[in-house]
Amino acid sequence: MSGVHVHLIEVRFGDCDPAGIIYFPRFFALFHDAMETWFPARLGMRYADLILGRKIGFPAVHTEADFRAPCVLGDVIAVELRVARLGRSTIDLRFVVRGADGDERVQGATTCVVMDLDPTSPGHRRALAIPGDLRRRIEGFMADNPAVPEDSQEQA
Repeated sequence: MSGVHVHLIEVRFGDCDPAGIIYFPRFFALFHDAMETWFPARLGMRYADLILGRKIGFPAVHTEADFRAPCVLGDVIAVELRVARLGRSTIDLRFVVRGADGDERVQGATTCVVMDLDPTSPGHRRALAIPGDLRRRIEGFMADNPAVPEDSQEQA
């Protein structure tokens, strides 16, 4: 699927509550895991290199989820990531979690702010304009996603 990054996982015992269903906060960690794997798999940039090397962070400033059906111990699920909007210093991500049969289990969204992590910078821990090389790679990924209308791609 172009314009969609898919992160596959098997639901493990530690993901679940006593009823054997994924404990709802785990989905937010799964959304982040999908984002981390998206960088090298689809953007050609290692997430750790951005954080540790270039000192660029991507903290979530808003996240939400709607739960449609449970994911249970042993399920293999796909966390689909799409970029809904690219701002000057923000990235809006949309997630759909599907079961092995393709049924939709969860919808989610996260807004990340691109942040300066360089402690020597006057902009330390403040929003940073998305660097040009990263913006171009994300825009290329978005262009492959027919589900995101062109006018939702904000340019700064």
